[in-house]
Amino acid sequence: MNLKKLFISALALSALFAAQSFAAPELPENYNISLSEVVKIGENVIVPQNTLVKSAVSIGGSVGIAGEIAEDAVAIGGSVVLGPTARVHGNVVSIGGKIKKDPEAKISGQMKEVPMPQMFSSATDIGSRIAPSALIMAQLFASLLTFLGILAIGIAAGFLFPKRVGWMAVSIENSPLKAFLWGLLWIVLALPIAFLLVVSIIGIPLVILQFVVYGIALVLGYIAASQVLGKKLLSSLRRYNQPMVTEIIWGIILLTLIGLVPVIGALINAVVGTMAIGASWMSRLGEG
Repeated sequence: MNLKKLFISALALSALFAAQSFAAPELPENYNISLSEVVKIGENVIVPQNTLVKSAVSIGGSVGIAGEIAEDAVAIGGSVVLGPTARVHGNVVSIGGKIKKDPEAKISGQMKEVPMPQMFSSATDIGSRIAPSALIMAQLFASLLTFLGILAIGIAAGFLFPKRVGWMAVSIENSPLKAFLWGLLWIVLALPIAFLLVVSIIGIPLVILQFVVYGIALVLGYIAASQVLGKKLLSSLRRYNQPMVTEIIWGIILLTLIGLVPVIGALINAVVGTMAIGASWMSRLGEG
């Protein structure tokens, strides 16, 4: 009987020691816990040691982690740097930068680097090596190619998708201010939508699809706006009821000439582009 009691006592003591050994370690007294999301635009985000935050996001900056993040760490246009004491329980994403991880850092989710082409810096380097006269000729040639490309797309859209272009044109002609405001809203929402897709990791390929849809909406809407302008131009010349393709051609020519005017031309084309996206949304890409 004594042996039985001794065995039970030893078993109870062993269980007590085991529970103490597996108990969660106590947090330091100066440990700072925050359930807020740290989001900065144009600035770096720093999570210092002994600090817990819900998530860390920097748009146009980098994310430095020495503490703990409960969810994700995302840098758009910057890098994510993880020190030896860094702990991230979600995903780590860098768009246009690098993920620099110390061997001691811990990440529970995935690490994803999305490179961005250095087209702007490359274009600047190439441009600095070209003579000014040759650069002007290259710009004129590029402008001519752009004009011919838009003209070709406009003519093709007029023949292939007259109904879609027509519905978009109706949206612009009847409610230009509404089309502009809807377009402005969707332009403003483009970056947050892309951010939400990137954070989900599996939604990263959908970011490409998102901008493809935006591009299609812009092109078709721009052609519809060209048709409206071409129609008004021809009407002022007392040439009524012209074919849609003819109105599109004259509208594109008019917008191209307006675009040659410094500052004002670019501003007018920006307004037209915004209305184009809004008209595409209002007409469901021309489905009416």
